[in-house]
Amino acid sequence: MFRKKEKRNLLTMVPLLKDTVSFQEKAEDSPAYLVIKRENWAERLSVKFLKQPSVRKIQLDKDGEFAVRQIVKEMTVEEIAGEIKAHFGNEAEPILPRLVRFLDILESQEWITWKE
Repeated sequence: MFRKKEKRNLLTMVPLLKDTVSFQEKAEDSPAYLVIKRENWAERLSVKFLKQPSVRKIQLDKDGEFAVRQIVKEMTVEEIAGEIKAHFGNEAEPILPRLVRFLDILESQEWITWKE
């Protein structure tokens, strides 16, 4: 009757960008972006009739940009945290809570999926 939720270890899971989301590298002095295609029915109507853009661009800061680069490489959360520690050092502390919160935001917006 009541199913127990299977416990999963977040550190061993791999976040993946969905097909509707792409990572746009930055040029020399411009920021990096997540480019999200507007594909659900309401967004398609707004694109067609209200002449809105067909994609949304989400500007990333340096921490988010580095994390998304690692997501594109299909690294586990633990490996991403290690790469952030190696790249930013103590400046990125506390790494895991910040990374988990960033991934939580991406997941709540339905921009990533998980692979175990």
